Amino acid sequence: MKGIRFIHAADLHVDSPFLGMQQLAGPIFERLKESTFAALDRLTVLAIDEKVDFMLIAGDLYDGEDRSLKAQLRLKKAFEKLDENGIPVYVIHGNHDHLSGKWLDLSWPANVHVFSEKQAECKVFEKNGTIVHLYGRSYPERAVYENMTAAFEKQKGADFHIGLLHGSVSGNTEHDAYAPFTAGDLLQKEFDYWALGHIHKRMSLREQDPPILYSGNVQGRNRKETGEKGCYLVSMTEAETSYSFVQLHDVRWEELQLSADGSFQDMLNRLHQGLDDMRSSREPVVVTVRLTGTTDFYHALKEEPVLSDMLEQWNEEESDRENFVWISSVINETMPISSADTLQLDSHFLKDLTEMIREFDQFDDALQPLRHHPVYRKHMQDFGEEEKEQIKKEAETLIFQELFKHRRL
Repeated sequence: MKGIRFIHAADLHVDSPFLGMQQLAGPIFERLKESTFAALDRLTVLAIDEKVDFMLIAGDLYDGEDRSLKAQLRLKKAFEKLDENGIPVYVIHGNHDHLSGKWLDLSWPANVHVFSEKQAECKVFEKNGTIVHLYGRSYPERAVYENMTAAFEKQKGADFHIGLLHGSVSGNTEHDAYAPFTAGDLLQKEFDYWALGHIHKRMSLREQDPPILYSGNVQGRNRKETGEKGCYLVSMTEAETSYSFVQLHDVRWEELQLSADGSFQDMLNRLHQGLDDMRSSREPVVVTVRLTGTTDFYHALKEEPVLSDMLEQWNEEESDRENFVWISSVINETMPISSADTLQLDSHFLKDLTEMIREFDQFDDALQPLRHHPVYRKHMQDFGEEEKEQIKKEAETLIFQELFKHRRL
């Protein structure tokens, strides 16, 4: 029976600068900066150990359009190792590493096949009598708003047909809506597998007949990209397709949501227990602690030294650990214990204020003054829809906390 085995990976973001994290302890920050390279090395070793027939990378190999020489050299070294083991690599470029950027161009080894940015292409893989057609197109520029799948045309003469696509499902507001498509668009092509990239979360649009999968990124890069990161190892025969997720990340990002109910000591005990539980994984973890609930020590938590002392007390020994559990930040969403007698704010005002915050959409206007500042231009990138929603949520918490600020109970 004819069959193939391959790896589906995406969103390597090699040499990500981890902007805004320079405040982390030196060893922690250095481990983060090298984590995308470590994930690439693990991806390469996996392909060789599993003796896969080929590897697919569904966009965003690099973190930016002006890819660093270091990133290119490390990728070239990885691809050369795959070439030595007879493993071809099929690549599309996405919105981060589109082909209109500027860089010192390096030649890839012969096993690397990059899809054109000018048109949708079909590349042919053949081994032991099994023929596979692979379809894809790279981004010609950062913002691609057309449905790229419209130009994918199934070619005759193959045992298996696989599509590579970097984009988002139409109507998805959590990410930039580049190369939008629907699951129906993909099903119409009658391919056997769709290898998707762009969404940094592992997810399935369809589990079988055919599988339509986002593998997610291989290494989390900030507090929103939590959990295990890696790739899919896929086996395909004429009878069935099976796939399994393989972890590749070097550092895991997690969020610990913690209730502030009870005494301050109760909260500290829960914090330490939660962090110790994360340590049981025996791998480096960067943690965001989110404090929630109502508490009678709300006003103490609003004092800057309290939260900073909590971080310092826990983190002081973590930078010396190989498998650290490092608290990167504490988000305080607690509220004071209130009652009808102590809360003298009109309910209609609260409702209107909440709706105004949640419907706010003037981000570009609000950020315009900052965009003229050189520090902002150097270290910041445009906010995605998910980031904007998180900012609004945190702003809502801060505004209500200010309203309660002088209402000591």
